[in-house]
Amino acid sequence: MPRPDAQLRNPNPEYLRDLLRMANLTQDGAARAIGVAPRTMRSYLSANPKDHADAPYTVQYALEGLARAD
Repeated sequence: MPRPDAQLRNPNPEYLRDLLRMANLTQDGAARAIGVAPRTMRSYLSANPKDHADAPYTVQYALEGLARAD
């Protein structure tokens, strides 16, 4: 796995949803796997600006790791 580099941060919900698909995980499964609340994960993945919250790089990095592991 590559070293963490926060300059590669990409909080785009579509990118994060792609990572979940690559890891074959549901939103709830991904939330459990990386230790965030399911509601928080939904806000990271929401395309609706009203409901969206930018995921921190640590979440992205964890999801990238899960996507590579599968």
